[in-house]
Amino acid sequence: MAPLTEDNDQSKKTAQQAQRRQHYAASAAERLQLSTETQFCLLPFEELARTAGLWFDAAHEALMRANYGPLDAFIRQQNEIGARQGFELDDMIVLLRLLRQNAIEAEGWNEDMLVEMDDVINEAFAGLSGQVSWEIPPGLNYLTGETAADAERARAAAEAAQEGKEKRIHARNKLHLPIRVRAFLPKGAVEEFTRTENVARGGIYFLSELPYYQGVRAHVSYPYWEAPGAINPQYEAEVVRVDETDKESYKGIAMRFLETLGRPKTKKKEPAS
Repeated sequence: MAPLTEDNDQSKKTAQQAQRRQHYAASAAERLQLSTETQFCLLPFEELARTAGLWFDAAHEALMRANYGPLDAFIRQQNEIGARQGFELDDMIVLLRLLRQNAIEAEGWNEDMLVEMDDVINEAFAGLSGQVSWEIPPGLNYLTGETAADAERARAAAEAAQEGKEKRIHARNKLHLPIRVRAFLPKGAVEEFTRTENVARGGIYFLSELPYYQGVRAHVSYPYWEAPGAINPQYEAEVVRVDETDKESYKGIAMRFLETLGRPKTKKKEPAS
């Protein structure tokens, strides 16, 4: 028989999880009711909270146990019900985006760790093509609204533009600054300490043996100083290109920062009472 303390710990964890679910469902329902982009805003708070709670359960199961079955079932069921009830595909897409965003903002979920969940959702949409009244375009990405054809055109245009910019940048600088890169790849969480090959106002370029790929999000400490007491702020970045190099096993990684590197805004001081 399990010790009483273990039973108490499990009961405490269960209660805490129930509280988190309730908090998430309530905040998500409020967010949905305030939205003007989806007809789900017309539903009662309790119904929206119920739906948000179901998403939370399925997403938590996927994130914590890598069990994506409940999430796939949730997406399929909600799409089938929504289509029958007169909702549009865009309504469902916005619903899922808001539920995801609320988990990040209200619960502190790491966006990098939601990538596999996003893939499951996109695959569920693809599997419903022809089974619901909505016309679901091939290769739909629910986060961006892009189709496979849109993504390919955008990728080609972005690569051409980025290549032209970086050629000019590379000709001007060869700054080698220490950096720390943290990312979540298919192999799991990774961290490496390296240096830049060159830098730009909006990004960096470095060599790595890790299997980065286009679109991967990362947190970059730039520059990274190991001196005692050094302050090394992290910036969110995204891989925009992976190059072959003449160095065996190393690839060139081009990352753009997703936030400004300018001076952070300071809070206004409260007047003395």
